[in-house]
Amino acid sequence: MSTVLIIGAGSGVGHAAAKTFAAAGYKVALASRTAKIQNPAFTHFVFDASKPDTVSGLFESVRKAVGIPSVVIYNAYGSHLTTPETPFETSLDDFSHDMHVNATSGWISARESVQGFEDLDSEGKLGPDGGTFIFTGNMLNDTVCPGFLPFGMGKTAAAHLVKYLALLAYPGKPYKFYWGDERHADGTPMYTGVNGPAHAEHYLSMVKDPKQGPWQQTFVEGKGYVEFARHEFAIRGQ
Repeated sequence: MSTVLIIGAGSGVGHAAAKTFAAAGYKVALASRTAKIQNPAFTHFVFDASKPDTVSGLFESVRKAVGIPSVVIYNAYGSHLTTPETPFETSLDDFSHDMHVNATSGWISARESVQGFEDLDSEGKLGPDGGTFIFTGNMLNDTVCPGFLPFGMGKTAAAHLVKYLALLAYPGKPYKFYWGDERHADGTPMYTGVNGPAHAEHYLSMVKDPKQGPWQQTFVEGKGYVEFARHEFAIRGQ
């Protein structure tokens, strides 16, 4: 039985992914600061993504208690709001917190994920689906939005990580890397109303496809992946 590790396991995307992957036969490991999902079938690990030096320990604990993850979903995020007129008002502590959660811990999680894929592969236990690392993203790698300067910087760094891994790092390896970005049908971003079950369904479909698809998975509820024209623009209001 394969293992999925969901980092940043809240009541939305995290909970939906846990239920969906469990129904598909996966052992489920959840990592978050508090156990928001109460289900005895899932194993919870206390974890704070703002502390990158604890990421490796999390993966080691999951290995021992549940199994080496063949699927890792990085769903954690941190955001301290700013205003357009004062982009540098964020304190260094708050800026570092957001960058750790949105980028640094994601980078270490990807590194640990690949190490797990390699170990499973060497033992003949990776399976036909291969290994999959999914980063729950948004549109901030393509645009700017008032209030989200540190958040957008972290997400943009994470998107580059996923793109690099998917396109350059592991040619010929059965490892897949994705950036999940739910959109409205017209391609505009999801400000609110992010659909947990839609994420879970799409994430499972990406995991079950043994081939790497487009790294930037812009998807729409009920349709799955939709390729939207990419262009940089500023969102000035909702």
